[in-house]
Amino acid sequence: MVIVMTTAWVPHAKASEVGKLFIEAMKKYPADKSLSKELLNNAVVATKEGYKVVNADEIKEGKLKEYIALLNKTLLFMANGIEGYKYQIEVMSSIFEAMDIVGLKPPE
Repeated sequence: MVIVMTTAWVPHAKASEVGKLFIEAMKKYPADKSLSKELLNNAVVATKEGYKVVNADEIKEGKLKEYIALLNKTLLFMANGIEGYKYQIEVMSSIFEAMDIVGLKPPE
């Protein structure tokens, strides 16, 4: 199982602009449910640096390349529209896959 976690940071003063641009981005680049299963959808927290937004999706078998392409289009659209918008994409393995890589079998 591959999980992609995306974290974005938005300056406090740009929150309203980001909300409007997010709506536009979702129309331009709608989520494709054939690529992934949503685990966490835009969880938002205010931090001293700005707003932090977190998403996590479980990627369907063989769909990682397509998923990352769509994700990058969406995030670049946001970054090009909002000064100070930053993001990070992390591709993760499940604990069971990670243990398998080092030759261990998790308890059943």
